[in-house]
Amino acid sequence: MDYALTGARVVRLKSGDAGIFGRLEEEITALRAAKIPFEVIPGVPSACAAAALAQIPLTRRLTARRVQFVTGHDVTGHLPDTLNMAALADPQATTVVYMGKRTFPALVAALLAHGLAPDTPAILAEAVSHPGQAIARTTITALAERPSQDIGEAPALILYGPLAEGDA
Repeated sequence: MDYALTGARVVRLKSGDAGIFGRLEEEITALRAAKIPFEVIPGVPSACAAAALAQIPLTRRLTARRVQFVTGHDVTGHLPDTLNMAALADPQATTVVYMGKRTFPALVAALLAHGLAPDTPAILAEAVSHPGQAIARTTITALAERPSQDIGEAPALILYGPLAEGDA
């Protein structure tokens, strides 16, 4: 902001879409408060890029009737206790968990308690739209059982639901 206040042109480039679990609202509020003109150019949401990498759609008539994006952790780093587990356990939805590698075992325990099948297909998509991007196809329970050191440090999304079983 200091550079922008001097009249310099500043670009804030963010991977994905800053409006989905990004800091877009905070940044817009700060820019407006400082009376700095700005433009928001949306990016491709990471969920869409991950689905393209996995060569699957996010929705399908009759079997994946909606897509839902959810954050995998709150400000303390834990699974948010305000998540609607009944909705997240819907077997006819594609769910995309942002920033959820560390909390996924807790999420899966709650999903199973709400009736989601243990063999529900899942995809771990890491470093999406970056060199070294990778996907791993599995099930929600197999992914939840992976030791934390096996899941790595790369930014990741977890997609689960009926469409996650497509061929890689």
